[in-house]
Amino acid sequence: MRICKARRRRSFTIPNELVEEILSRLPVKSLMRFKCVSKAWHTLISSHRFAKSHFQRASQNPKSMNVLVLTNNYVLSSGCEALIQSRDFRGQHVDVDFPGFPLWSKEHVKRNLASCNGLVCIELYNVDKWTAQYLVWNPSTKSYKNIPSPTSTSTPDSYSSWFRGFGFGYDYSTDDYKILRPYHTFDIRMLKIEIFSLKTFTWKTIRVDEDNNFFICSSMQLVEKTIYCNGAIYWNPKCYRKPSIIYFDLADEIFHELPWPESVSYYDTSETWELGTFGEHLCLSVCTGESRNDLCIQLWVMKESWTRLATIPYRGTCPRPICVSKNGEKFLLLEKQVGKNSEYIFKLIVINLKKKAYRKTRYDLKRKMEATTYVESLYSLDCNDGLNQYSFMSPEFSGEARASCQFNL
Repeated sequence: MRICKARRRRSFTIPNELVEEILSRLPVKSLMRFKCVSKAWHTLISSHRFAKSHFQRASQNPKSMNVLVLTNNYVLSSGCEALIQSRDFRGQHVDVDFPGFPLWSKEHVKRNLASCNGLVCIELYNVDKWTAQYLVWNPSTKSYKNIPSPTSTSTPDSYSSWFRGFGFGYDYSTDDYKILRPYHTFDIRMLKIEIFSLKTFTWKTIRVDEDNNFFICSSMQLVEKTIYCNGAIYWNPKCYRKPSIIYFDLADEIFHELPWPESVSYYDTSETWELGTFGEHLCLSVCTGESRNDLCIQLWVMKESWTRLATIPYRGTCPRPICVSKNGEKFLLLEKQVGKNSEYIFKLIVINLKKKAYRKTRYDLKRKMEATTYVESLYSLDCNDGLNQYSFMSPEFSGEARASCQFNL
């Protein structure tokens, strides 16, 4: 009789650094599943340091860039590169059931978006009550935070003031995410900024000195949309003088002005210019020309100075830059056109910068549409009622968790 002895199981150890390097290249969906492999992997993938490392790598990968579209009754998410390159690509519906945050309220509510480092901030502005609610959400991990209302005695009465152009961004100096709410009292010269820190989970209020910032105080009343870029939140005020771009540095909490490109002449309408991003840089879309019959759109990008990126045909409105393709040849733009019955029609379109040719996407709606971009990230916000700090400030990958990961064959 022949006796077959079972082969001994061979084992080997992969260095921790190599394990971490391999995992940092995987998509968020896979990493969320791999938390169940072991306690060591769970601790690693949940750590703040690994989340940062993963995000830095993902931000360099065009496949990790997504476009989030918010309408009056649904949310869609799609890969930026796929949306730009494919005519029929639409994306996937996203489950956005947030207890305590009535996203689909039947009241007269404006829904606004802002994004930064894989996190999306949603504002619900009640037009009738002049009040706002905020929620910070990671579409990749499905985690979110309901943001508490300000409780300070300096919080304005909703009927004696109005808010303009909320912002959301990252403060590199304190490793913190912040929400900004500029508001005017009926005394237009008075501008205050409410700032919420996600790290301390508290609001504070600062006042902008009208004597030293007259242009900022007077023009902010006309601002609605903001853009985050490299540690600052930018506004594009619609004012009645040669425009400047206003930005708020999140580290020093001070307003600054950024001059326009010197050679730009703009056609004076209510929809003359828009701000967006071109990769990691600020992008300006401006309508130029001597008359309405001789208009075009210029795209400018701010690196060390303003550089004109392209001049493209005018289509009746000034589009907002959303994202750019991997090779830099195509741009995704958001248009707001006026329809036959004076209703707004929102469209996401693609422009080929070399051919100067537009192409439609399947996002063509006779309803309010907001769009923003986000990069896949592991930053977790721990779904709750907003009482605790955000969880990606958890302790670093501990020594115990760095125990050797052993694989058996």
